[in-house]
Amino acid sequence: MRRASASRPFLRGVDDARALLLTAARDLFLETGVSGFSLREVARRVGISPAAVYRHFEHKEALIIAACTQGFQIFSSYLVRALSAPTPLARLLASGEQYRAFGLENPLDYRFIFTSPAEQVCVPDAPRNATDTQALPQYSTFRFLVDRVSECMAAGVLEIDPPEPVAVFIWAHVHGLVSLRLAGHLDWLGDEPAFVEHYRASVARLLRSLAK
Repeated sequence: MRRASASRPFLRGVDDARALLLTAARDLFLETGVSGFSLREVARRVGISPAAVYRHFEHKEALIIAACTQGFQIFSSYLVRALSAPTPLARLLASGEQYRAFGLENPLDYRFIFTSPAEQVCVPDAPRNATDTQALPQYSTFRFLVDRVSECMAAGVLEIDPPEPVAVFIWAHVHGLVSLRLAGHLDWLGDEPAFVEHYRASVARLLRSLAK
């Protein structure tokens, strides 16, 4: 991939063409993968000329990465709600709740950012510097989970361990549940409230297994 241009924040009503391009890029990538992705097809779906796409993005890789970045920005807007919970454990549990809410309320964004090959959609080849890379929501959202795990360890709620592998363990668990639900493999659990109840019980059971 060529280096992506810097992603600008989207202001609805001010830059709607860019927003439409990001949505069309996400949808096209989900349908065809990188092999079938083209700026010409994205432009056709949005109803603008291919040349007009270049006013917003230098090349197709920049558009794909910007679409991924926006998906993670939406995901991040869910996660930060967990910070209002009163204790470290409550914030960690709330983070799991927000992961589920994001996935079920935004299934296309969820599939795009979490089930597409990361090297194709979310990782600029040549970041300007390490600080810029870590500031991207693709990375900061995982850091958010690591921080929640770390504060639970500091509070004596979880067994002291390197927090990153524990965060991956928790992430894999919630990702598995949400992905299976979205794919229809957990329909046998019943309606949405029934799945939510199962999800909460499963996450609580997982965290108890990690407790001191």
